[in-house]
Amino acid sequence: MHKPSGHLLAGFAALGAGALHASAVGLHAENPQLARIFVVMTLLQLGVGVALVLRPRATFLAASLIVNTLAVGGWLLTRLVGISWVDGLEVREGPQIADTLCAGLGALSAALALGLLVVGSTPLAAPRSLNASLPLAAVGLAVVIGLWNGATHVHDHGGDLASGTDHHSDSTASGDGHDHSSSGVALATGETASDVATHDHATNWPRPYDPSVGIDISGVDGVSAEQESRARELILATQRELPRWSDYDEAVAQGWVSIGDESTGHEHLVNRRLIVDGKFLDPTAPESLVYEVDGSNKTLVSAMFMADIGMAVDDPKLTDFAGPLMQWHVHDNLCFRTNAEGRSVVAGVLDAQGNCPSGSTLGGIGIAMVHVWIAPHPCGPFAALEGEGAGRAAVSDNERVDMCAHDHGADSGSLSVAASEADTGAARIDLSGMPGVLPDERRRAEDLLYSTRTVLPKFADTATAEAAGFTTIGDGATGYEHYINWKYINDEHELNPEFPESLVYQIDPATRQKKLVSAMFMMGDEYTLETVPNVGGPLTQWHIHNNLCFSRDPAVFGSTRVVGVTAPNGSCQFGVKLRENPMIHVWIVPHKCGPFAALEGVGAGQVRAGEEQLCDHAHAGA
Repeated sequence: MHKPSGHLLAGFAALGAGALHASAVGLHAENPQLARIFVVMTLLQLGVGVALVLRPRATFLAASLIVNTLAVGGWLLTRLVGISWVDGLEVREGPQIADTLCAGLGALSAALALGLLVVGSTPLAAPRSLNASLPLAAVGLAVVIGLWNGATHVHDHGGDLASGTDHHSDSTASGDGHDHSSSGVALATGETASDVATHDHATNWPRPYDPSVGIDISGVDGVSAEQESRARELILATQRELPRWSDYDEAVAQGWVSIGDESTGHEHLVNRRLIVDGKFLDPTAPESLVYEVDGSNKTLVSAMFMADIGMAVDDPKLTDFAGPLMQWHVHDNLCFRTNAEGRSVVAGVLDAQGNCPSGSTLGGIGIAMVHVWIAPHPCGPFAALEGEGAGRAAVSDNERVDMCAHDHGADSGSLSVAASEADTGAARIDLSGMPGVLPDERRRAEDLLYSTRTVLPKFADTATAEAAGFTTIGDGATGYEHYINWKYINDEHELNPEFPESLVYQIDPATRQKKLVSAMFMMGDEYTLETVPNVGGPLTQWHIHNNLCFSRDPAVFGSTRVVGVTAPNGSCQFGVKLRENPMIHVWIVPHKCGPFAALEGVGAGQVRAGEEQLCDHAHAGA
């Protein structure tokens, strides 16, 4: 009987490793740098594999040795120390079935190639006997197993939650004692939240939560004694264990990485290694840490625990843990981009047409998650963030027990959710009530308003603004003076109050004092009124200025001033016209035409053809 050719086995092993690398590309789409590395490794391994199968030459053996040694070496690094310069591989990860089989096949191909180069071999014809086919079948089986386990993960979620042990040994804590395999994304396309699952809504929950005065989760409708006990133990364990990461820099040093959402007022740090560590609701290994951001101060306020990849948000393993006390949610509409440091950060959310902001791509895979707070929260210890931060659950917003956006009969406390539609000046106000505004549009508008009112006051002093690069355009005679940072207009930041393109100060006519009242966000040169991102639908109206004349080009000189308006034919008799960058105001003080109103007169600019200037009386301020 013939023995299988070493060249042929080396080739098929490389092909198998390449196939497994190909399957990993989609799973890491939220990290473009890592996904591209997998694409390159896929092409290289498939290429040398095909070459060895068809043309067994020493050159191809050497190529397989180099390619697969690099692949296996990279895998070993990620399992031992991590690779700091590759986004997604910064910290060490535990070996999984799929990646271990991929590395094993690569190692087999490299070892065979090295042996054949050193010892030499005469390639034989394609194997026809049982002896020849068995090794090749083994390679094929390894690939199938790797692909199957790369697409789905099955984990048992029992265990001692308070002590933070692995959840592989005891399945009674979650209620049913059964394993639940992966079921894909949490919410299917085309389904509404209420279509996905029914929910036993607890009418006497949530309640305000303050760790300093104890935990009141007793007597909630539909909650069993076991569920109440598990919930209480989780809260206590989180209060006990989480403060070890109170130092933001220490958390970063230990492997948690920011997703760049600090402008919302809360910043999430995620440790990717812990997402796949096989632990469930473990306060000693929280997948995400949440810090409240106040200028340069960052205070640890919550853990955000994540379930296994692919576990549905309404899986009984999740919903049975604490019953109606706890609401799991997913983020399946976040768009990511690579920042200047090479990290993947949040760039925005899908618009009504399902498109990401320019330069970003849809990321994440709908991992189910839940917050556990160690700081007071008016909506309970398991409250989600508000607006876009609340994510999507398997029930409607009115049925959720982790949100402050609707009335549960509890005091809203320090979050200052407005009791009426009028703008009270609070950071978070209710923008419902305007016809034609979709739920996602309302949430985006509320989030933008909240982040702007939270962050922008750091520029209250014009001297601070000038030190940061803002210069006046000299329009204070109108009653409002704009300071613009011209470098920000075409940078990587969009609608980010940490990097606002323009600051608007109101001039007191008596004292000439300047009060910061608004941000004016300006889009980059590639945008027009037709291509601006959809923030809040009818709530938010963009405008341009096509009739102003400026003293000089700020792109050349770094600053400029308004010197007049254009002649009837659109030309400037004095000065120059600038590019018509779309812009929008976000007011940090109440405005009679709502929080996104434009200025009046010349300051109002021009809106899209066919539109009228927006004046939002429903959310007007005094």
